[in-house]
Amino acid sequence: MSKSFCLIICASLFLLTESMAQSDNYIVKPMPFSSRIYNEFSPVFYKGGIVFCSDQSGNSLVSYKNNQNRLFKIFFVTKKGRSGWTHPEILAKEITTAFNDGPATFNENGNIMYYSRNNSIENSMRNITDTTNKLGIYSAELIDGKWTNIKPFTYNNPLYSYCTPALTPDGERIYFSSDMPGGNGGMDLYYCDRRNNDWDRPVNLGPVINTTKNESFPFACKYGRLYFASDGHKGFGGKDLFYTQEINGEWINPVHLDSAINSTADDFGIVVDSTFENGYFSTNRRKTDDIFSFISAPIEFSSCDTVKENNYCFTFYDEKQRIIDTIPVIYQWDFGDRIIQIGKEVRHCFPGPGKYPVKLTIIDDLTGDTIAKQVEYKAELENIKQAYINSDKVGSVDKSISFEGVISDLKGIRVTDYLWNFGEGFKPGGPFIRNTFKEKGKYMVKLGLLAEKDSLGVVRKICVMKKVIIN
Repeated sequence: MSKSFCLIICASLFLLTESMAQSDNYIVKPMPFSSRIYNEFSPVFYKGGIVFCSDQSGNSLVSYKNNQNRLFKIFFVTKKGRSGWTHPEILAKEITTAFNDGPATFNENGNIMYYSRNNSIENSMRNITDTTNKLGIYSAELIDGKWTNIKPFTYNNPLYSYCTPALTPDGERIYFSSDMPGGNGGMDLYYCDRRNNDWDRPVNLGPVINTTKNESFPFACKYGRLYFASDGHKGFGGKDLFYTQEINGEWINPVHLDSAINSTADDFGIVVDSTFENGYFSTNRRKTDDIFSFISAPIEFSSCDTVKENNYCFTFYDEKQRIIDTIPVIYQWDFGDRIIQIGKEVRHCFPGPGKYPVKLTIIDDLTGDTIAKQVEYKAELENIKQAYINSDKVGSVDKSISFEGVISDLKGIRVTDYLWNFGEGFKPGGPFIRNTFKEKGKYMVKLGLLAEKDSLGVVRKICVMKKVIIN
């Protein structure tokens, strides 16, 4: 979709492809409610069905005369039987305007909605080609079956567009796209965090994510992964779909989605379930914008190594000093962390990896004088180069245990996916996850990591496992 519309006009590439695509990782196919005449895009889950945008005229408050003057509205479909879907209907008349509406995003309870629309909706003699009527973000609350309390987003501005909002599952952050000044290019991705029942100032995701072209259509899913569309990052052509994740305050380089999902046409507006196994996305590979479904194949790892525990405890003794046995001496060890130990042989545990100065002073026990020059050792400690599972080794039935994989130490490897196996196969779960064991026993918890593609386009897979005892 072109920047000049930011959801108003779709730029199709008029490319013909087969109606079903398949790769080793995904099977995709068009949804039956997606027509070959109208445009449907930006699906999101809502109350067992799908909410999406479309310029179809059925059940709309606005009639259309030609393809150039179609306006987008927010529609809703639900499943019908095992494979069927109901006919699309306008989601709610109370949020439908005489201009463009959508896309939309909902909180987990489905009673709070944020959506895009044109800011000015009062002019009955509307000119939908008027580029001065920018898009803004609006919120609404579902009360007694009606969407009410429609409010503008705090930072809407009549000079710039704010569109394609996406709430995080906990509702504490909202992502969106905007062409406000200070960005990296055309449309940039921003977020606002919630504070005191309002939103903090917008934060640009930065140059790792935003390019000199356009980034839009964010989708924030469970475990912190953020999907978005871009025509600035390297892809197959047009808009392509990527995902990223914020780890320790930094965004990982965008990961390009599979070739079954991305094409040489525009691909955008994706939504996935909490397992990353199923979802929907928009594409104009059939000339019009259509919604496709995808099903992913399970990811397997051929072998897993046992986690090796990092050791920061060592025994220290001095091999160089030759002291006359008749002289009583004191061996004084200084480990640079305010810990002093006495003895010919001592054991000390460092707090973790790093460089530590270790000093030994040999003192005459009778006079207190130093009888040997101070000897300095340099202890340089590093973590074992491995994927690592940080967690308790022992737990209790029905009490959750926290597992962490982000401290994996793999030089030259940038992790893009964290998959966890608690006995039922590998499931994506992010770098931090909690699990509750229902029965006593010994469990082998596995962590699978996927890394960015190498120069040959190969995704490296790494797997480790750790025994956890549940009492």
